[in-house]
Amino acid sequence: MMRLYYQAFSKLIKVDRLALTPHQYWIAAGKGMERPYTGEYWFNQEVGTYHCQHCDNQLFSFDSKYKSTTGYAQFWNHIPNSVKLEESNIKEERDLCCAGCDSFVGKVSFDGPPPTFIKYSINSAALNFKLKSFQEDPYFRKIARKEKEAQRQKKVEHNYLESNSNL
Repeated sequence: MMRLYYQAFSKLIKVDRLALTPHQYWIAAGKGMERPYTGEYWFNQEVGTYHCQHCDNQLFSFDSKYKSTTGYAQFWNHIPNSVKLEESNIKEERDLCCAGCDSFVGKVSFDGPPPTFIKYSINSAALNFKLKSFQEDPYFRKIARKEKEAQRQKKVEHNYLESNSNL
């Protein structure tokens, strides 16, 4: 019996057990799901990216996160080549693992929102959130670009009026 237990966790050798809390190790190696509404990121509305807690591989972007009704951090899309699906003992769901370190991060079901209709239910203990700076946010970058263009246009108009007033 102990040998089977060891074989189940031996493929996750890339996860350093000493660097993790017991709860994080239970999720990463034991494929556990945390209790709903207890994770740190299930209601996070910040702008940034979600990385693997263990290998710092970028997994999800804030653009694909949506409001959770299950108590987990939920996404409708992932960063390409960052995660891989594994078979699960539940027919409607699959296990989702990090492509970098094979650690378990959550479950995938195929009843999500459009456009992909895929729902990624992710454990907050398996994620590390990195906040984007103000300048990196595409929305604010677009606003800053418009403001800069308006200032440039005013400067051009001012110079044009000054040159015509001298005549």
